[in-house]
Amino acid sequence: MRCLLGAFVALVMALPVRGDDLARFDVPLLLGQWYWFSAEEESEARHPYKAINLSFNSHYEFRIDMLRRDGQLETAAGRYTVNHQALRLYDGQGADQVHAYQLNHNQLQLQGAVFTKLLPEDLSGVWRSNRIEGEDVSEAVDGVSLKLRPDFLFAMQVRGNDGRSITHRGVYLVEGDNLMLIYEQGRHSSQYQLASDTLRLTNEVFGMEAVLQRQR
Repeated sequence: MRCLLGAFVALVMALPVRGDDLARFDVPLLLGQWYWFSAEEESEARHPYKAINLSFNSHYEFRIDMLRRDGQLETAAGRYTVNHQALRLYDGQGADQVHAYQLNHNQLQLQGAVFTKLLPEDLSGVWRSNRIEGEDVSEAVDGVSLKLRPDFLFAMQVRGNDGRSITHRGVYLVEGDNLMLIYEQGRHSSQYQLASDTLRLTNEVFGMEAVLQRQR
């Protein structure tokens, strides 16, 4: 069992890409692309916007794109700070706004509107390893299965040659080519590449590479 857990840690251990990477971010669930779409009929609309996109990255930069009902696009960008009670937006012109918010793994409630987080790529699905290599990957490991749900929940199972397995469940985040898994014991990130039905996870610290195939 200890060998299996060690292999899992090696597989998803934090990759030090930069000083302010995902693993160091205070409120990681905020990161990503958030969308709100008006459910009102055009004739009954109470405000001029059809859709709003919010973007937050780990460099503490934000962007807002607001699509008006007349087809015009309004944008705003700047920097932000966040804690578990409030979100403060700075527009670069000396003005700032403070908003209370509520947040979970795939929904953000802000100013009375509920935003939903969307995946930037077709990562969701069930993936099963056909190759795992690395100095710290135990020979007792038979394979890994990873389920990434479209609502940003995951389950990862590490199987041993003896038939036993360990399963970790939690929330995952995506920024650039970084995939971070947040689970009860911690949060760790690895780099990923997605090509058709092949997902490649790498960790340069451990010299590890895992190649997983999408399961139909």
